This record gives sequence, structure tokens and C-alpha cells, in this order.
Amino acid sequence: GMVCLSMLVFNLIYSLHLRAGDRRMRRRVEKIAGKVRPQLQRAEAGAALEERHIAAMRRCLSRVNNLLAFDRFLDEQGETQASGAYLRQLQPIFLELALVYQRREETQAAYFCYFLTRHQLQRYLDTEQLESVVGGYMKKDSLYCRVNALKALCSFGSAEGVLEALRNLRGHGVPLHEKIIVETLLTFTGDANRLIGQVWQDLEQFTVPIQRALLDFIRFKSGDYCENMLGILLDDSKDRELRFSAIRYFGRYPYPPVRQPLLAAVTDLNPLNWEFAAISAASLARYSGDDVVEALSQAMHSGNWYVRYNAAASLAAHGLSYEKLVDVVAGDDRYAREMMVYRLESRRLAEENEGMTAGV
Repeated sequence: GMVCLSMLVFNLIYSLHLRAGDRRMRRRVEKIAGKVRPQLQRAEAGAALEERHIAAMRRCLSRVNNLLAFDRFLDEQGETQASGAYLRQLQPIFLELALVYQRREETQAAYFCYFLTRHQLQRYLDTEQLESVVGGYMKKDSLYCRVNALKALCSFGSAEGVLEALRNLRGHGVPLHEKIIVETLLTFTGDANRLIGQVWQDLEQFTVPIQRALLDFIRFKSGDYCENMLGILLDDSKDRELRFSAIRYFGRYPYPPVRQPLLAAVTDLNPLNWEFAAISAASLARYSGDDVVEALSQAMHSGNWYVRYNAAASLAAHGLSYEKLVDVVAGDDRYAREMMVYRLESRRLAEENEGMTAGV
């Protein structure tokens, strides 16, 4: 009973603390609004902000609680011509704040980067100097700080700033997972073609995990680099993971010259090369022809489950009739039959669900 009573008292006190925190935040927002609204009117009229206001905001926003309140005020204000003109004139203090928060604890540094990302400051500011400072945040040990810094740089839209930040990842804290890097790069607001062109020039400067993330980013953004990807696929000196990324690229963008290498990989009986066979089998879903069906049929008899699964999925994706698919795996291989039956049942259930959804 005492434990339950203690928990109730704790929850009550914590709830009161949260409500008090909301009230304090509301007061901070109102205080900042009182300072900023007259200056918004000046900015909208084309007049310069008062120097004392700029100095006051520099001191005010150097405290993270006030930065939180300013963030909320900007949300409430919305994206207007007045707010854009106001932020443009505040540009010098954001560079100074970046230097201030770079010396702060990592949670505050991470939030400052988050603030920069949320308000897409590149629409109002010349961010070149700010980029170089935020790039330094990538050297911090905090995972959240580095992720938010990379997001901020992507929001600035500078290809050079983003690639320099990725170079700074080496040897600092917990490595960023490739998926995080890819998802962040997909938010890049600048010229993606320029970024990709720079990637190809500097690819060897990055670690293999980052190279793989960059190749995956290219796969999601552009189909204009088939020749480059083919070079990676056929280069035996390249890391296997990079060659796998190239195969996945050709699964998204069919490319006739890669047809034979994919067929050779999917029919390779060497168990040490099962990853090449499995990924190639998945990529061949987009390539038509009897030779492709034959190669996938052979892959159905592989001793590796992943190879059989991807081969079955690709055969089903070719739109062959039920009878044709059954004939493909006819024989004594029970595993091949079971895998194909599983894929056929999955396709039938998916079609039934689509029919029910369309009926509704």
C-alpha cells in the first residue's frame, strides 16, 4: 500500500510540475512575442531592426529555454513575408549562437541544430559561414547531435557542406547507421544532381559504410548513373557491400548491359556467393525474357532459402500464369515447390484483399 501511495504522490507532483512548466513556457513565449512583434512590423515595412533589439535577442537566445520559446513563437507566427524579413536581418546572431551552442552540452547543441532544421533558414540567410560551424558539430560524440547537425546541413542545401560533414564522422562517437544517413540525405533541399556528381568525385574518400549509404541515396534519387554502377559491380576489388548496392540499383533501373552479369550471378552454384545470387534474383524481377525465367527456375533449387525466396518472388512478378509457374518448379525438389506455392498463395491473398478494398 505504501508503494502504491508513493507512486500516486509522485505522479501527482510530476503532473503539477509539467503544468507549471507549460505555464512558464507560455510566459516566455509571450515575453518574446512582446519583443519581436514591433520589429516584425518594422521588417515588413522595409525598415531595419533596432540595434538594441538585435543585441537583446543575441543574449536572450543564448539560453536554451528562450530558444525553445522563440521556436514556438515562430510556429505560431507561421511562414510570412514579415517573419522572413525579420530572420534575414537577424542573420548575424545565428552564426554567433552556433558558436555558443557548440560549446554547450550535447543536448543543447543537438536542439540548436534541430531549430535550424525546422525553420529552413536557407530561405532567408546566407548560410555559408553557418555551415562550417554546424559541420563542427559532427565531431561531437552524441548520436543525436550528429544526426541533427547532418539534418541541418541538408536543410541548408549545400552539397559541399554535407559531404564535409560525412567526412567528419570518421572516429567520432557511435557510427551513424547507413539507413539514418540515407534517410537524412533524402531530405536534402539543394540540387541533388550536384550532390550526386560530387559524391562520384569523392567516393573513395569515405569509409565503406558511408560509401554504401551514398550509393543507396543515389539509387533512390536518380537512374542516370547506370554506367557508374556497372563499373562498381564488375570491379572485383570493390567491397562486396558496394557491389550489392550496385545490384540493387539495377533492380530499380533496368539496364540491358547488366543482364548477363545478373544471370551469371543468380545461377552461380558456389555457396560462398549466395548473397550475390539472392540480390540478383530479386533484381531480375524487372527483366523479361525466357532466359531470365530459366535462370530464376534454376535458382529455385538453390540450397539457400534467401535465394529460393527471391527467385520465387521474381518469377511471380513476371506475371506468369498459375499453370506456368507450377510447371517451372515441377520435379522432385520439395523445397522449390513449397516456396513457389507459398508465393502463389501470397499473391492470391493480396489480389483478394485488393478486390475487397476496391469493393468497399
